[in-house]
Amino acid sequence: MGVNLGVLLSDNNARRQRKPLPQVDIVLLERTLFEPPRASAAARWADQVRRLFPNAEVIPFAWHLLSHGPDDGLRGLSSRSLEGEPRNFGGLQDTDEVSRAWEAVRPCYEALGAKRIALRTPASLTPGAVGRKRLQTFVERRNADGYGMVWEPEGLWSAPEAAALAASLGITAMGPAFVAGRPNIEGSNPEVLYHPAAWQRIDAMGRRPRLSADQLDALVDHADVVPGSTFVFAGPKALANLDATADALS
Repeated sequence: MGVNLGVLLSDNNARRQRKPLPQVDIVLLERTLFEPPRASAAARWADQVRRLFPNAEVIPFAWHLLSHGPDDGLRGLSSRSLEGEPRNFGGLQDTDEVSRAWEAVRPCYEALGAKRIALRTPASLTPGAVGRKRLQTFVERRNADGYGMVWEPEGLWSAPEAAALAASLGITAMGPAFVAGRPNIEGSNPEVLYHPAAWQRIDAMGRRPRLSADQLDALVDHADVVPGSTFVFAGPKALANLDATADALS
């Protein structure tokens, strides 16, 4: 097939799944963005995830105390915290608080057997010099710790801009394949979703969260144009949409 298939695993979009899914290549764990478990609980969780996705690389999200500041809307969704000045957490800042947050969450990543981390950056991390420098420094330090990275920028970053910066840092960019149900087209090539150098995050939300025939056709076209594409499915019907795409690609 020549395409890597992944799923962004939330707490509920695989709850009823019992049969192993060997066709899944990548599993992104969104829970660690909000509530990273302690090492012992993470090890048990890793066993569960690998039973369900035996061939998948497991990639946890970076804890929000590394990436998101107090005004970025995630603090209220988490009960786990650390002592320190709230504004010195998040934003990929070079602070003692961010360093302590990394050391606190690192045992979770080790227990999960992760080799890469998914980093979602908020709109407050802008494409200016400060934002680029903070990202570069964070990536370099995580590389020194033995971790690669998948970067999911939010806010003002354009698709080509994010993909080019990611390539220069030796990491992978991920962005939305569809916006309001239509391909998120960048540049003059109508068959390029988000950007050819990036992973495509595929969300299908709403009352009928299934991919349409036109959306499936767009993914097949993209896979033809960009061999080795990676599609990451998210949302309540992530696994169903992954299966539908696999069938369309076969």
